Amino acid sequence: MKIFNCSLVLLGAVSLVSCSSLNVDLPSYDEVLRTETEQDGRACVRQRNISGYGTLDDDVISISSSGKKRYYLATTFMNCNSLLTSFRAGFKGDFFEVCGGRNDKIITSDEACPIRSIFEFDTKDQAMDAFNHAEKTIESIRDEAKKQQDADEQKTD
Repeated sequence: MKIFNCSLVLLGAVSLVSCSSLNVDLPSYDEVLRTETEQDGRACVRQRNISGYGTLDDDVISISSSGKKRYYLATTFMNCNSLLTSFRAGFKGDFFEVCGGRNDKIITSDEACPIRSIFEFDTKDQAMDAFNHAEKTIESIRDEAKKQQDADEQKTD
């Protein structure tokens, strides 16, 4: 378990170094999902209807819900590394609901992660398509910034 945690920390450090070397602020998943879905991120899900969740990134989880058969993507205000390693998580909200844009939280054994936004989808496929598209959008911005940085460095050499 110790080796796994060390590997996870090393992977996180490498990704931070690779991102920090770019002279551009990359958009967050939250920003890209707001633009793509045209939602305000204030969707709510009843806690008792949450039937499962999956970690997509250290600041994005998918939530499946029984009842209306809806799927959700939730983003957090900060990177919550424990989401990637925790086997369980709880949801804390007011009035038996968890909503985006409030003080609601995803709670793991290591930390409480404040929820920034929750986006609602009719199907799991729609939710995963939105996440994958957001991931590709961020990656393409990163690639363009890297190309620009490389071109600028070649001009100065």
